[in-house]
Amino acid sequence: MLKVYEFHWKAKNRFQQLQKGKALACHRTELERRLLAKGYSQIRIQRNFRFVTQASSESITQVIKQLALLLNAAVPLKQALNMLLENTYHIRIYMWLNDLNRLIESGYTMSSSLTKLNLYLAKSEIQLVRIGEQSGRLGEILQNIAVNRHQTEKLHKKIKKIMFYPVVTLIISVALSLAMLLFIVPQFIELYSGREKPLPLITQMLFTLSLFLQHSLLQVTIVSLLAVGFFRFFAKKYRFLTAIKNGMLSALPIFNKIVENVRIVFFSQNLGLMLKAHIRLETALNTFLATQSQDLRLQKEIENILAQLKQGYRFSESINASVFGTQVVQMLAIGEQSGNVAQMCSYIGELYRQQLDDQIELLSQLLEPILMLIIGLIIGTVLIGLYLPIFDLGGLVGGG
Repeated sequence: MLKVYEFHWKAKNRFQQLQKGKALACHRTELERRLLAKGYSQIRIQRNFRFVTQASSESITQVIKQLALLLNAAVPLKQALNMLLENTYHIRIYMWLNDLNRLIESGYTMSSSLTKLNLYLAKSEIQLVRIGEQSGRLGEILQNIAVNRHQTEKLHKKIKKIMFYPVVTLIISVALSLAMLLFIVPQFIELYSGREKPLPLITQMLFTLSLFLQHSLLQVTIVSLLAVGFFRFFAKKYRFLTAIKNGMLSALPIFNKIVENVRIVFFSQNLGLMLKAHIRLETALNTFLATQSQDLRLQKEIENILAQLKQGYRFSESINASVFGTQVVQMLAIGEQSGNVAQMCSYIGELYRQQLDDQIELLSQLLEPILMLIIGLIIGTVLIGLYLPIFDLGGLVGGG
């Protein structure tokens, strides 16, 4: 595997002016050769040691957008890739572009090279690249892919933002509960130790949990961390765990509509993009199955659609209204009748993305008071459990 490192360099240009910068290269001599070719002299190069991070989806989208701009400006593909390589400072992306360039120079097409590398781009996007190559519209297709990815990434950021509040609330609630159970409840255990009358059930449960945590806190912490680690590991490896997580979100009324609209936006946007590139409907639908989607319900629905299309049903007749909604089915039927399904898919994606933005905005406003209420209920329950025996006037502390 090609090893790439980051270097800082200082040198003088043709006018004897001091210049400095950073660049990626396989070794010092390669970078020195590149700088000499640009007319630099008195070159000093120092390696910058840093951790290699994974390339983000946003970074890949930016590369695709830049490549599309160069191709639309009539820059040849190989030259465009070399220009991107010279201006890339992310090691993973540099290695990917370098491998892509090497395969293209060996005679592979860009789509074949992307398939061979199998990194960063979905199967549907590679299929679009292949169509762009065949039609001579590669720059335009790449621009459409970049726009679609950018819209999807914006949507995911908004969803992550609203999911951030429940996670923070959960952490705060657990931290406060543990602090009370470990430091406050033990004092009440001593206070009520001489009481002859039985304590209320809620108080007994708090005392039992407090004693358990005092003796087994380390074991509970280790088991919890292992459980979270195993879940994250197996969730990436086995999609059924992701399906369980999505199912739990769908079961919550507050998130159910958002999950449904995310599915509709994802499906309609990507399908519309492929149909506009003149990819056959069946081929476009099969690309969803080739991609390891986290939405197993969507995967199953697409399998059903393909099965019904083979039996001679129209596209709009094959779609399950319980998955996509009656409005989507009706709009696709209109698109079929007018012979413009691709345009209708794009319109559906835009319409539901606007609805999704409104729902996310509303949810973000509702979540804060709801989550504060949950924290208050947790703390209030603990306090009631601790002070309830004090208000039991028939059995004061100490049995007096």
